[in-house]
Amino acid sequence: MAKKKSSKNGNYTVSKKSMREKVKVQTPERDDRASRIVGTIFIGLGVLLVAFGIYSFIQFRSAPAYDESFEVPSLEYVTELTNGSEIVVKGSAPEYDSVAIFVNDEKIDEVKVKDGIFEYAYQVENEGEFAVSIAGLRGFPIRKISVRSIGLIATVDQTAPSKDEFELVYGVETNKESFKVTGTIEPNATIEIKRGVDTYIALADKEGYFEVLAIALDEGKNVFNVSVSDMAGNSTVLDEKVRVEYAIDGSINGDAVADQYTEDSGRLVAGAGDTLPQAAGELDNRLARNLMLFFGLAAIFLFSGSSIYAFSKRK
Repeated sequence: MAKKKSSKNGNYTVSKKSMREKVKVQTPERDDRASRIVGTIFIGLGVLLVAFGIYSFIQFRSAPAYDESFEVPSLEYVTELTNGSEIVVKGSAPEYDSVAIFVNDEKIDEVKVKDGIFEYAYQVENEGEFAVSIAGLRGFPIRKISVRSIGLIATVDQTAPSKDEFELVYGVETNKESFKVTGTIEPNATIEIKRGVDTYIALADKEGYFEVLAIALDEGKNVFNVSVSDMAGNSTVLDEKVRVEYAIDGSINGDAVADQYTEDSGRLVAGAGDTLPQAAGELDNRLARNLMLFFGLAAIFLFSGSSIYAFSKRK
């Protein structure tokens, strides 16, 4: 806005403009055009990169194509039997970027290959049998997959042995320093008989038969706890306890039974050939049989003698 000033020499007018009006910045047309071109190029490259990223992602996530010329990766280890909730899978695949994991013919996940080897832990929710196989993957953005490996079976068993499937055979009285327990449990299971720090272990055969020998006794009453563990690691403690009384001067003969092999199974079976109760004592049994024989012969002799004497008197 123009202002007027007075002077002693005379009246005159001075115009004062703002600094913004006085200063003007000149931009060359060439620099402006170059900036626009460079910006357009970078924008175009950015769009291309985004488009390529989307394309690569779609191709990478899409189902890979089978290539039968690929070598099948090596499945070296699968948890064979467990009572847990995890199946471990291990192997080698040096020619691949990753490995696809299949369980019961269904792809469940992928795992990266590091230094030619891989390891994966599969979480299960239920017990049962699981067929595990693998296939190799490589290529980017278009991936190819190898033929699947031969499957390995993993068994998850979380059920403890039943208490109703046990049968324990032993003598409840003995005059020996040790005794044995035989019987049947779950096939291939392990039975443990324990008292204090003393533990006696036996493995059942494929039919469930077991035999625990040389179980040490103290004089008097002895009580043992019994537990059974299956091959998966599930265990059951029996409510029934093994109770044996050891009397040094007792008439009990050994384990209260005589052991013989049966012709059918060929096993050592307690009491298979006993004809008299073992608790009576073998020596007492023999004496009793001999005494009865003696009295029988004496009775026959007396009867015969008296008959002969009476017959001779009649004459």
